[in-house]
Amino acid sequence: MPSINLSREQVLEDLRGQTIHIPNLLPIFADWRGASTVHVSTFVDELRVIVTERLRRLYTNGKQLKTLESADFALFTALWWPDAPLNRLRTLAFLIIWLFTWDDEIDTPTGFCSDDFGAAQRYREKTLEFVAATLGLSASKITPAPRNAIIQSFDVVGDALRTSYSLDQRRRFYREIFRFMIASEDEQRLRLDGTVPTLEQYWQFRLGTSAVYIGVAVGEFSLPIQLPQYILENHHMQGIWDETNVIISIINDLLSLRKEIKQGCIDSIVPLTFARCGDLQIAVSKSVAALRMSKDRFDLAAQSLVMATAKEDVRGVRDFIDVCKSNSIGNLVWRSVSLLSPHSNSSRAIKSTSVFENKD
Repeated sequence: MPSINLSREQVLEDLRGQTIHIPNLLPIFADWRGASTVHVSTFVDELRVIVTERLRRLYTNGKQLKTLESADFALFTALWWPDAPLNRLRTLAFLIIWLFTWDDEIDTPTGFCSDDFGAAQRYREKTLEFVAATLGLSASKITPAPRNAIIQSFDVVGDALRTSYSLDQRRRFYREIFRFMIASEDEQRLRLDGTVPTLEQYWQFRLGTSAVYIGVAVGEFSLPIQLPQYILENHHMQGIWDETNVIISIINDLLSLRKEIKQGCIDSIVPLTFARCGDLQIAVSKSVAALRMSKDRFDLAAQSLVMATAKEDVRGVRDFIDVCKSNSIGNLVWRSVSLLSPHSNSSRAIKSTSVFENKD
């Protein structure tokens, strides 16, 4: 039976060659908007044109460009923030492109600093410096011009947030970028050391590396609204942020399992649960159970937050909660289907059972 003391190579070897069943996750969210009929922005086609132009302007490598275009970041954005106006969707799509491409330089084997911790640290430092400057949070009035094109591509996002967001909102957004960078550092250090993290260690960095907090931090931008400070400081609001993150992280871990194992990555909930229990299907079942419990905690936090909100602020709070739900279900749909229309039935589009054998 595997144990947490096994090496990464041993855990990967035990995982390969096994067949598992991943159930349809959508029924877990049956009472949420978007679970029975997909809720996607009506601007998705216009956004695809914008995203394609953006990618072709930024990337000239044919293979890389093809991979990025096939990801359909426009659909991702249109599902996560389905009620946002087109001009805001444009900024949000550019943020998503930036997050995915930034992370690939560290998180994937082909990234330029995947195996170079020193280079990755300089990459993170330069990123934080540029993000702070473009958000108007730097002490210097001069925005540095980074040599790295990926870092530089945050400029349009930073400019839009600087124009639209208050100082408090920009600071909150920057804190989540900072959290993302610190978690990226912790995860890379463990990976390069060859350490198999415990589930507890995993969740400590996973909630940062998922970048979900960054997505939640632009929820107000997507609506657009500015929630009162007393709501943002309410512990039930923090619960909504946390459970949105847990839900999306578990969904991503379950649905990207085969790809991760193929790439030699085990830093996700299923392999680490497997390392503890020794049965891959049980590890999947435990992960699905954790997803259900997180959804229940989200619902409880949302109900409690609405009850604690002044009457005049309830609509804004409900809208923000709906955005977080769209983040969660939209993420599930995006990872499960490739072509959607506003009238697609997601319960039909998503296969009831995902079965695969790890032969790689």
